[in-house]
Amino acid sequence: MKFINLKNTAKNFGMVLGTLVILTSCEGEMEVVQRIDEEFSGIERIEVDAEFMDVNYEGKEGQTTVELDGILESNRSGNFRISYSQEGNSLLIELDRKNLIGSGNHRASITLIGPKELDLIVNSGSGKTVVSGIQFPKLDLNSGSGSIELFNVNSSAIYLHASSGSIEGNQLIGNLKTKISSGNVKIDQLQGNLDVESSSGSLNVKRIMGKLNVELSSGNLQMDEVSEIERLKVSSGAISGNRIGLGPKTKLISSSGKILIQTFSDLKSFNFDFEAESGQVVVGQSVSTGSLRIDNGAPATISGSVSSGRIEIKN
Repeated sequence: MKFINLKNTAKNFGMVLGTLVILTSCEGEMEVVQRIDEEFSGIERIEVDAEFMDVNYEGKEGQTTVELDGILESNRSGNFRISYSQEGNSLLIELDRKNLIGSGNHRASITLIGPKELDLIVNSGSGKTVVSGIQFPKLDLNSGSGSIELFNVNSSAIYLHASSGSIEGNQLIGNLKTKISSGNVKIDQLQGNLDVESSSGSLNVKRIMGKLNVELSSGNLQMDEVSEIERLKVSSGAISGNRIGLGPKTKLISSSGKILIQTFSDLKSFNFDFEAESGQVVVGQSVSTGSLRIDNGAPATISGSVSSGRIEIKN
């Protein structure tokens, strides 16, 4: 018969547990491993490869230099480094992985203050990108699973792309194209045209002084105060809007789901031509469960189709 010393076993177990607690505690604690405080002259272009790093750019009136402040925290100091270099008139910044083995906890962020007129390109993985005060012909921001926030920007061509996460824009001037696989898009106060492509998620656009085109595979689109809608397509889900303008290129397509439009446009200023395989089409007081054609003798015709679901246009 074998006897077990419960006292020693309990003691040894306590020592092991204590060691695990200490190791776990150490694993979770992060310390500052890098600080950056730099200033650059002659910069006309900034490219950032951010991965999980948060990026904040603010354009200031009268600013001629670019100020870079950054911080990197980690519980494994050798894994990452914020690398930066000036090549001609370009500033290149990236989160460089030094150690391919091991994980750990890491957190990084950079803040850039520079001119309003500057070419900015940011590629982010899971971090947060915030841009304000830019006035430049082109702005290109890409995110994997993080977020993009854009406000007070004047650019003739704005490109925002995200695999998942969120995109938010406010007080923008210029034509905006945004594409997101899944997540949320919110655009408010845009002076320009807006093109949105989304696989799934929630879209909210309002106060758009331009033309709106949307392709939505699944999810919801809510609109308010849009000058003119052109092509709206939904495969499944719902599109609804209040105070929406119609135009000669307005086309509504619903494979399944519904499109509900309350418009300030005069319905008698347009002809209507809708095909309905199954579902319902409503234009003003006219209702049809099949094709609906209204000839008002107008120069422009609003068209569309519904496979199943409902399309409704009313004042």
